[in-house]
Amino acid sequence: MPPAWMADGTSKFLLGTDDQGRDIFSTIMFGSRVSLTVGFSAVLFSVFVGVSSGLLAGYLGGWLDTIIMRIADVQLAIPAILVALMINGVVAITMPQDLQQDLAIYVLILAIGVSEWPRYARVVRGSVLIERRKEYVAAAQVIGIHPLPIMIHHVLPNVMGPVLVIGTIGLALAIITEATLSFLGVGVPPTTPSLGTLIRVGNNFLFSGEWWITLFPCVALVLLVLAVNLMGDWLRDALNPKLR
Repeated sequence: MPPAWMADGTSKFLLGTDDQGRDIFSTIMFGSRVSLTVGFSAVLFSVFVGVSSGLLAGYLGGWLDTIIMRIADVQLAIPAILVALMINGVVAITMPQDLQQDLAIYVLILAIGVSEWPRYARVVRGSVLIERRKEYVAAAQVIGIHPLPIMIHHVLPNVMGPVLVIGTIGLALAIITEATLSFLGVGVPPTTPSLGTLIRVGNNFLFSGEWWITLFPCVALVLLVLAVNLMGDWLRDALNPKLR
């Protein structure tokens, strides 16, 4: 059925229905929840891996720093979407068929998280290289504090500001990546509505006149990413001491 303001529409379905008779507005709300869940989880995973790697590389240095940064450089040379596609392909080959549908969202979170961790590692490493030369770190080393508590309790809080800003940008990228993978058919299961799957389903009916099936999920995706980016701009200004 078309949207409510068209001739054959009804107020019961404000944005119309899809090919299965589902309310577009309800599926967009549910799909946005799935996209946000995947995005937040992937960002948390990539932040954990990236911050841990950057903290160790920047503070300890030496061969560990070289290995971590060369791995990050190699991965940054490959587009994130290709890394995510590769991980999805490997899991699809190695995992039994009956488990793929049940674990598809977790595999998607892992794929997006692994593809984004080098950003955080490089930023944290650069900040740690500056912080470890300051007097409070030298004082903690002089009194015999172990390097691990110094990294966690002293250095880490002072390098998290840029990470939070990048994390909001990474959330928008993770949502777009999830939508792209789901649009390509390698993301969430087809039975689970997300913004990517809704756009993919609606694309099949775009040229037959049912434009609302794909247009409204596209608009919802744009607005969601725009809202996350605006939140990132606000967070960057709030954490910038020069603007206080």
